[in-house]
Amino acid sequence: MIDENAFGILISDFDLEDDEYRLETHEFGARTQRFHDAVFEHVAEHALAEGARALDLGHAVFFEFGEGDQVTGPLAWLKALRGALTEAGLPSVGILTHGSRWVDEEAGAEIEVEQRYIGSVAVARVSHPSEPLRRALYADTASRPHDDDTEGWGPGLYADTEAIEALGLSPKNQPTGLSVAGATFFRVSR
Repeated sequence: MIDENAFGILISDFDLEDDEYRLETHEFGARTQRFHDAVFEHVAEHALAEGARALDLGHAVFFEFGEGDQVTGPLAWLKALRGALTEAGLPSVGILTHGSRWVDEEAGAEIEVEQRYIGSVAVARVSHPSEPLRRALYADTASRPHDDDTEGWGPGLYADTEAIEALGLSPKNQPTGLSVAGATFFRVSR
């Protein structure tokens, strides 16, 4: 395996848990399908990067691609995706991250789904270690309310400071950094 720089984009369904308890079963199923339809319609219509891969996590979809493989600006792509979800009536959290990912030296970053049983437990592995994925999950967690006294960051578009630097961008002003698990993010938009 080799280590390479990569970007990650996580788009997360912000109100999923609230709607799960609020809606009838058939309504909730239709609502989750609407989220996935909006995400994948955007993917089909708007190229992101060569060799991009996606992991559907149920509550969110994570995209990963090697640094330099993007065919469009990742922030603009993510902002447009969030706009499509907003039009569908679905609040979201969009997160752009950057970091190291490990890929197979021969196969590259292809998705290798390994399925096996360990005892009676079904195990599926879909990724080698990925810093962009870990950092995206940190930020997604931080966007949620922590308890009755502590609000989360809320719905919005967040960019990892390392992703901003890797894209050669800099904020127009000095935004407040939002820190979680050793990573710092900027809120790009609500």
